[in-house]
Amino acid sequence: MKTTFISTVALWNSPRSSLDKLQDSLAKANTELTTGRHADVGLALGYKVGESLSLRQQRAEIETLTDTNGLVIQRLKTTTAALDSIREDATKFRDALVGLPLNPPVGVIKGEAEAYMESLISSLNTSVGGQYVFGGINTKVMPADGYASGGPPSLKDLVASAFSAPTGAGGFGFPQNDPLVSGITAGDMDAFLDGPFKQLFEGPDWNALSNASDQNIQSLISPMEKVETSTNANTTPMRQIAMAYTMIFDLGIESLSPATRDVVLKKAINVLSTAISGIIDVQATVGTAQAKTESASERMELQKSIFEERIGQLEAVDPTEAKVRVDQLMTQIQTSYSLTAQLKQLSLINYL
Repeated sequence: MKTTFISTVALWNSPRSSLDKLQDSLAKANTELTTGRHADVGLALGYKVGESLSLRQQRAEIETLTDTNGLVIQRLKTTTAALDSIREDATKFRDALVGLPLNPPVGVIKGEAEAYMESLISSLNTSVGGQYVFGGINTKVMPADGYASGGPPSLKDLVASAFSAPTGAGGFGFPQNDPLVSGITAGDMDAFLDGPFKQLFEGPDWNALSNASDQNIQSLISPMEKVETSTNANTTPMRQIAMAYTMIFDLGIESLSPATRDVVLKKAINVLSTAISGIIDVQATVGTAQAKTESASERMELQKSIFEERIGQLEAVDPTEAKVRVDQLMTQIQTSYSLTAQLKQLSLINYL
């Protein structure tokens, strides 16, 4: 007969040997109970882990695009509001010019035109989130300088130079405040407005006021769709509105003869009418871009839900089963601690 001796130390260490495994299992079970997914997705899914990672990557891309679309929509809404303001100002001023009496209050008209010009520049400098909405791709640069503070030379300087240029160059040979202004004929003024003056707003001289880029922002609003999501201060309607305001307040109309002044007023009315139609077209383009962006975001939210459902099917754990496992492991650990404490009390001295 052979007897095997078991020491007290061996008995003490026996529960402790499995305690580490129990605690590790408890940590994983708690993680699964808290997150609702396998603690070790790779181990749980095996070869299917690649599918899970792919779904998560696609969902992350959609979330990024959706967040970006939120900023795009905010920019487009701000742009629409600014365009509304510009269009309303131009409409009010055009209607005021149409309703002028035979002897118009020139001082009042000039003051209104200058105020509307300042309002136009302020609207063109509208920003959202630190980005200028009328800058085209130059979103960090203020799109419009002041009429007299740009440059040098400023747009005001260029208008004065064009007006006082020699007659052979299309000007009148004297400044706007010269008494000789009263002698400008209607035909000469009409030629000036359609010639050198118009070129200031249609050609490169416009850059004396505008710092915007002609190129608008292209935004990726879905994995397969890119649209133009901005406008800029260099569009034809903006130039035309600025030109109409300028011809009223900075061409010395108070000194012009009634017939010549009438040419300026009618020209301003026609230019504003054309510009208002152009602004409406720009608003339509901006509105279309906003509608497309909102529609893309709605579609991607549906796609995101589908991805999340599939990911849940792969990675999710039963919360009830996870809670039962946590309780069982806690009970086993407490039992192990209790057994260890009882074994520590075993001593031969107690039985002598």
